[in-house]
Amino acid sequence: MDAVNTDLEEKILQTLEAKIKNNQLVLPSMPDIFLQIKKTIDDPDSSTGQIAKVITRDPSLTARILKVANNALYRGNSEITNLQQAVSRMGIQLIKTLVTSHAITQMFNQPSGKLKPFFMELQKHCTEVSAHAYAIATKYTRLNPDDALLAGLVHNIGYLPMTKCIETFPEMENEPGRLIEIMAKVHTRVGEMILKSWAFPRDIIDAAVNYVDQFRQGSADIDLTDIVIIAGLNTYRGSDHPCTLPDWSNYPAFQKIGITSREEIDKLDEVNLDIEKARAMLGIN
Repeated sequence: MDAVNTDLEEKILQTLEAKIKNNQLVLPSMPDIFLQIKKTIDDPDSSTGQIAKVITRDPSLTARILKVANNALYRGNSEITNLQQAVSRMGIQLIKTLVTSHAITQMFNQPSGKLKPFFMELQKHCTEVSAHAYAIATKYTRLNPDDALLAGLVHNIGYLPMTKCIETFPEMENEPGRLIEIMAKVHTRVGEMILKSWAFPRDIIDAAVNYVDQFRQGSADIDLTDIVIIAGLNTYRGSDHPCTLPDWSNYPAFQKIGITSREEIDKLDEVNLDIEKARAMLGIN
């Protein structure tokens, strides 16, 4: 990399670091419809009819919930065409998960221009990691699988402000690859800021901050960070991705679920059915 490009990269990093330090980075906000639905769901006096009524304000979310409700896991013997029936059949916790998943997916779909392919692939990867995280939590831990699913969905959320970087440094618009490399160096701290602003639980924030440290010891008991580490790597199993080269059994997170040698990695095939269930929950089957 020539001196001019190196200077520009350093300038962008310094600008990002300063904005992070001074809480000046423009953070994405959850869509208004998400906040309206969350408020209604969190109200103990709300009925399924009231929840359904608020959800219908977002046609794409309504369609997604009906699609999931009609999956074989939930539909029973007859097709579900009524949103109130879908809410009743699926339960409040699953509805909350779907609403959050939908809101995050919309955010990843917003960037346009030369960054759009990156964000489309990132959204696809995060959704797949969340499905694997749900399955791993279900099979190997006593942690709430819905929390694991959500941790997987948001573990790369810190990349979202990249579009604002291009507004500040328009010379990067034609070099999205370099900007992605730069954001990779700070995205975990940006992710922490975003999730704090959204009032997410601390263990989910910790997973977004620490998932990149694959040799992290953590506590003796498995936690959400461990699950996201395992899930992220497991999405690449069977591929020629560079992360498949190391012996994963050396990672503490894998040792916590009983994988202590390279030959035991195939033990993760046990979660395949739960991965399919999570994909159905997320409406990606």
